[in-house]
Amino acid sequence: MHVVVVGCGRVGSELAAELEAQGHTVAVIDKNRNAFRRLPEKFTGRAVLGFGFDRDHLEQAGIREAGALAAVTSGDNSNILTARIARETYEIQNVVARIYDPRRAVIYQRLGIPTVATVAWTTDQVVRKLFPDKWANEWSDASGTVDLVERMLPANWAGRKLTELDEGERYRLVALTRRGKARQPRTRGPGGRPALHGRAPRLPRGARRPPQRGREARVKVAIAGAGNVGVYIAGDLRDAGHEVMLIEQDPDLVARLRSTLDVQWFIADACEVTSLHEAGLETVDVVVAATGDDEDNLVISLLAKQEFAVPRVVARINHPHNQWLFTEAWGVDVSVSTPHLLTALVEEAVSVGSLVRLLQFQDARLVEVTLAGGSPAAGKSIAELGVPRDATIVAVIRERHVIVPRGETVVEPGDEVLVLVTPDSEDEVKALLVGEPQPAAG
Repeated sequence: MHVVVVGCGRVGSELAAELEAQGHTVAVIDKNRNAFRRLPEKFTGRAVLGFGFDRDHLEQAGIREAGALAAVTSGDNSNILTARIARETYEIQNVVARIYDPRRAVIYQRLGIPTVATVAWTTDQVVRKLFPDKWANEWSDASGTVDLVERMLPANWAGRKLTELDEGERYRLVALTRRGKARQPRTRGPGGRPALHGRAPRLPRGARRPPQRGREARVKVAIAGAGNVGVYIAGDLRDAGHEVMLIEQDPDLVARLRSTLDVQWFIADACEVTSLHEAGLETVDVVVAATGDDEDNLVISLLAKQEFAVPRVVARINHPHNQWLFTEAWGVDVSVSTPHLLTALVEEAVSVGSLVRLLQFQDARLVEVTLAGGSPAAGKSIAELGVPRDATIVAVIRERHVIVPRGETVVEPGDEVLVLVTPDSEDEVKALLVGEPQPAAG
């Protein structure tokens, strides 16, 4: 089997070496070139410099041929992004993510991604060594309804019958470890360790939203990230009369900004489920993930939609290369790419006779064409153009004046024509306003 390991720290490098020793082919991805020094000299697999949630880097690692992926970097957000991409985009069934925060691990288990919570596991191992007579939880299923537990039996259990540890659907003895060896239990001597499996209380789900309120002009908005973008959005929304909460994990930044912006401030990591519960995210109407980190924005969006059922989630895209991730699958209703927006504005300012994409919506986009002298639309009325049914001319700008388009409106060279199109109708609209591309002169 081909296995992709993301992260070449102590765990990743050991895992890669062990998998190769077992006969698997292995590719390792890490953003730090020096990390590959941890791999053994005899390692023959691929070493890919990059990020585990980058599509190109995953392709270089052979993700399409992989039967398994392990995300074991030092960052929880990176690991969960990588694991979910492997599961959802590339349909790899054998996926595991290393998660340091045990509270996050529970959430992601519920989303169908197997996790290894190293902090929780280490803590559990220490506790069981300190107090061997206490219950020890070895494993839980993803739903949190079944646990495999272990306990040292006291001396007074010697000779008692197995049936005394069976109680129908609640719990059942499945194995006994004695002197380091596991066996099917019959009777027990002192010091035997039975492994019980039983139905545990269901883990609490994230807060569900109360019944939907009637539509009101005033909405409650939670903004994650108090950088320039987040603060500007918060100020605009507050001035418009909306209730705004800013979530920022840097207390020094909050202390500097609190007096300049009259909104509700909440000092917390917006990627932490517990913090979002404390902030009351289940009561907000809109979440804006506006941090400067795409990983954080995706995790915030996913939690807002999946755990808190927020009706509307808007996410900022910092790196255009990551735009493909910002979809409904990650809880994003609307994505805003600042680099793409700037590019579109520059193109709009300098382009004549070209179609420029200005804004991207969920299933449509706003495009603009400044009509050239040779445009096939020049001198025609809008009714004569034959615009497709799933496209709409929303405005014509002529000499800085906006013309509300009607069927009899005639467009002229130099007009800026704004059109709302779908992906299917964009090419047809381009042909109507720009014309078919001319073959190069031979």
